Amino acid sequence: LIKIFYILLLLLMNSELQRGNCPPFWYSFRGRCYKYSSTVCHRGTNLVSIYSLDEENFVKSLIMNFDPAQGYSWIGLSDIHEEGSWMWSDGCPVKFVFWSAGQPDNYKELEHCGHVNYETALKWNDIDCSNLFSSVSGTLKNSSCNSFNFHFNTISTTSVL
Repeated sequence: LIKIFYILLLLLMNSELQRGNCPPFWYSFRGRCYKYSSTVCHRGTNLVSIYSLDEENFVKSLIMNFDPAQGYSWIGLSDIHEEGSWMWSDGCPVKFVFWSAGQPDNYKELEHCGHVNYETALKWNDIDCSNLFSSVSGTLKNSSCNSFNFHFNTISTTSVL
């Protein structure tokens, strides 16, 4: 029931993705550009940082546009540099969170990266960074945050067109 509510809410909010001033296959939301990929992010981009519930809902609508099943997708959230100190891949501190109940839990002390669409509530979860999921990339919001660009264990960079 919760999943149906989120789907309807997202459809109402973003019935059509807008390209705005973004490059081809990228979509605009509040001055930033976003791209869904069926694999991990593209060279020269960061996994998305999410700063608000509105942005979280936009990212979910973008994912749903390309993956109606709403599978797991990487976002730029990690505590890979220091356990329990979550940072975005653009170097910005985490101020908005949307964790699923009981998360992050660092299960077996192996979970250092964040993804969306966990369980029926479709919230965030921490998981081992070596998993192969789709991803959402985003342009930088704030140039004052220094990107540390953590990388995933994959060589595939093919994107969904």
